Amino acid sequence: MDNISIIHGKIDSAAGGRLNSMALDYMAYPLVGSKDSSLVESTLQKLWRLGFNRFSHRYAFEAQINQKTLGLVTCFPVSVMNKLAWPTTRELIKLRKWKLVKHSLLNWRELWFMLSLKEGRLDEYHIGSLATLPESRGTGIGSKLIHFAEEKARLSNYDKLSLTVRQENSGAVNLYEKLGFKITDAIDKQPYHLYRMVKPLPRLLT
Repeated sequence: MDNISIIHGKIDSAAGGRLNSMALDYMAYPLVGSKDSSLVESTLQKLWRLGFNRFSHRYAFEAQINQKTLGLVTCFPVSVMNKLAWPTTRELIKLRKWKLVKHSLLNWRELWFMLSLKEGRLDEYHIGSLATLPESRGTGIGSKLIHFAEEKARLSNYDKLSLTVRQENSGAVNLYEKLGFKITDAIDKQPYHLYRMVKPLPRLLT
């Protein structure tokens, strides 16, 4: 993992939309108002280039090998994530306009469940997005991004790092458990079935 560098998200990075789309998976559909994968990715790329929203480059960090971005983590205090909810929705409405409004009206229950997931608690630092490209398999990028988020949490004086993962994604659950995360509770709101996982962090000595 020594050849992996982690940099702050760059506004002109072409991988931001794709990696955020991969991280969200099917949960991106109600947000964007479409199941068209290319439209989902292009919409998230536009959000990446903007400022105050959950999927912005401002809150992201890219993992690179030989200056090529292969992974992404978005992390912040839960209080910050909560404040980004409405600005993110507002930007999505601006980008998708009536198509998103129409989709939301037709699928209001799914959207409501999405917006009320309560992924984190106020005393936690939270990993909002985590994704790696298929060609990065075996490089250790995912683990390095998580360790990076841990360090960010400690530097911000948090002693808990949380994330959510699909219950059916046993591979990811096993990886997180190996890295010290434990399942604290489950979110079951059809069609979303997630585990909340939390890792306690030692406080930095002052």
